[in-house]
Amino acid sequence: MPVTYGPEYSRPDLPVPPVPLPGVPVTIRRVLGGTSPERAATATFGWALVTAALALAAIFVPHPAFSAATWLTAAYVAARVVTLRLLARAQRRFEPDWLAAQTRVLRGHGFDVLRCTVAGRVCDLTRPGDMAALTWAAPDAEVVLEFGYRPAASGRVAVERIRRGRAELEIQYAHFAPDSGRVRFPEASYVIGASGRVTAWSLVGRVLLTPAVPARLRPDPAGVRA
Repeated sequence: MPVTYGPEYSRPDLPVPPVPLPGVPVTIRRVLGGTSPERAATATFGWALVTAALALAAIFVPHPAFSAATWLTAAYVAARVVTLRLLARAQRRFEPDWLAAQTRVLRGHGFDVLRCTVAGRVCDLTRPGDMAALTWAAPDAEVVLEFGYRPAASGRVAVERIRRGRAELEIQYAHFAPDSGRVRFPEASYVIGASGRVTAWSLVGRVLLTPAVPARLRPDPAGVRA
C-alpha cells in the first residue's frame, strides 16, 4: 500500500510524492531523473545543447577529449530521456493508488468545528438546547460549518467552509464527547490539482457531525439518525 501523509496533515494542497522505487539508490535517481519533475525536461534539453556544442568543437578542433566528452554527454542525454519516460509512466500508475490511500485517510479524519450556523442562526455544539434545534431543523434548512486545518506554509489554522442542507447532515453522538464539535466527510476524495504536483480535495456527499455533547444528553435519540 502506498505510504500516505498522516491524518494530521489533512489539507487541500498536499504535495504529490514521487513514485517509490525500491532498490534504486536516491543518487542514481537524482542524476538521471533530476530533483524536480517540472525542470527535468528543460535540464535534459540543456544537456542536449551541451552535446551539440561538444560535437561542433570536435569537428573544428579535432581532439580526443572533445570526442570522448561528446559520446559521454550523448549517452547521458539518452539515459535521461529513457529514465524520464519510465518515471513518468510509473508515476501515472502510482498516483491513482496513492490518491485512493490518501482519500481513505481524509475520510476517517475529523476536523474541529469552529462555527456552525443553522438557517442563519449560530448553533453552539456544546449546548444540548442548540443541538435540539439542529436536530429538529427542517430538512432543507441550510447548515454552514466552518472547520480548521493546518496549511502547509504556516502554523496558523486555515478555515474551510461547507454548506449542506440539514438532510445531508448526520449527527453522531459519542459516549465521551470531544472538547469541540468534530466534522468528518466519509465520501470526500483527493484529486490531482491543476498544477499536477499538489492535490485538491472534494468534500462532497454526506457530513458526519459529532457535537461536544455526550450521548446521554442528546435531545431525542430516536430522532437522530445513526
